[in-house]
Amino acid sequence: MKIFSVKHTLVAAVLAAAAMTMAAELPAAAFLERARNPNGQATYGMLDGTLQHRRRGEETLTIPIYFGVVIMPERTIGQLLVDGRESYILGQSRDARHDGTSVVHSPDCVLLDKVGVRASDLTMGFLYYDLEKELPNATLSAVVRCRVMLLKSPDTGESVKVYLEINHAFPLKAEFFRPGEDCPFRTLETGGFTEKNGLYYAGSLRVEGPGWRTRIEFDPEKAQIGSYDKKNPARVIRSVEKK
Repeated sequence: MKIFSVKHTLVAAVLAAAAMTMAAELPAAAFLERARNPNGQATYGMLDGTLQHRRRGEETLTIPIYFGVVIMPERTIGQLLVDGRESYILGQSRDARHDGTSVVHSPDCVLLDKVGVRASDLTMGFLYYDLEKELPNATLSAVVRCRVMLLKSPDTGESVKVYLEINHAFPLKAEFFRPGEDCPFRTLETGGFTEKNGLYYAGSLRVEGPGWRTRIEFDPEKAQIGSYDKKNPARVIRSVEKK
């Protein structure tokens, strides 16, 4: 879940019209690079919430979730903790391509696979796929204008169509396609943008596919967001409960 400074929010009033026009008119590669690197400062986030998974014909699964992250200009580190016992340690280098997110977890971590979520969804790792081309602009929810980029993983051949808000380059929607297929097998959407300490974050994440849907909601009352102080670093990595 990206954390971004006021100058990268969806609140148009904080930006001059000229600055917004410049962002909208950037070449595709430069615009995508802005999406990959939203902050010039080091920030951190500690978010607690709930994951709900619904699958056709089955009962709804509800489990607690935690996402802690430190976003620096050169790299990102963090942790996704599912049900207090399955820990995914995330790393992302700004110089990496393909999917820039590395994920370390034990073999008995199985909950994410069951609910259709990838740990790299939280760091928007798909933004580091290779740029294939820019597609025509689109409008989401009838009001939000987006530039649309088609990206492709050189490792798996998976393609993703990413909808980036036209003035601020923040990813609002991503549609994932298997090689040779025209219909997405999974769709990701962000929402619930919330401000804290002059920084904004997406408070919700929805991922869905045929016959299933997963929604992550972070509690704004528990959210800890701020500038990262190397001398007094926030402890974003939590210990894991024994199974």
